[in-house]
Amino acid sequence: MTGHRTHRHWIVHVLLLAATGLMLWGCSPPKYMDREAFVRNPRPVAAEKPYVIEPPDTIQILAPAAPEVNQRGGRLRPDGYITLPLLGDIFAAGYTPDQLGSIIEEKLLTYYQDVDVQVDVTGFNSKVYYLAGEISQGPRGFTGKDDLLDVVLRAGIRRSAWPEHLVVLRPNEDGELIRRITINFRDLIEKGELKNNIVIEEGDIVFMPINPLAAIGVLVSNLSQPVQPAVNLIGMPGRVPNQVERAYNSNNNNNNNNR
Repeated sequence: MTGHRTHRHWIVHVLLLAATGLMLWGCSPPKYMDREAFVRNPRPVAAEKPYVIEPPDTIQILAPAAPEVNQRGGRLRPDGYITLPLLGDIFAAGYTPDQLGSIIEEKLLTYYQDVDVQVDVTGFNSKVYYLAGEISQGPRGFTGKDDLLDVVLRAGIRRSAWPEHLVVLRPNEDGELIRRITINFRDLIEKGELKNNIVIEEGDIVFMPINPLAAIGVLVSNLSQPVQPAVNLIGMPGRVPNQVERAYNSNNNNNNNNR
């Protein structure tokens, strides 16, 4: 039995060495330094891109001189339209609130000589940023005032995280990745280096990598799964033959009783 136990430990030891070697070979992730795209001086207090209305945002029209549409609105349909009394379907997607207000004003001039329209976004539902890696994952609603400190601490950091190598990725309007920055989040929270507390933009991806020790554990677990049944069988060599022998004896006893 001792020999089988030693054999099992030897297999696990080999797997650990293999996993450690793989991790050390590519252990330190690359550091991205597109700093000028993320860190501004003075630091902005809100996102710098103008807000563009898209489904499923909700809006409200303020036009005191046009009672038919005043305080009307609702959620944009999936096709980007919203239906207003007097005006019918208005295509609202892709415009800033000011631009949409001007479009509605122009349409109302058919019925009114003097009208002023303001569009308020009452539900910011269409814009998100993303969390991935060793934090709570998935899309999060974009508010325009989320900074990195808020985002990560609100999501929670797992024990398997590697906060010294946190990465923020920023795509352009076409969804193409154009900017990346690596931030030592531990320095941010332990040393107060708030110069790296960047303001999150719509579409940003905040990625928290796994630390090497946790990655080794995951790799060893994955590598050991295919051989585990064999290891268990080696560790208990008498189980299968004994079961076969018991079944054989049971059948013989039944046959004898039937006679």
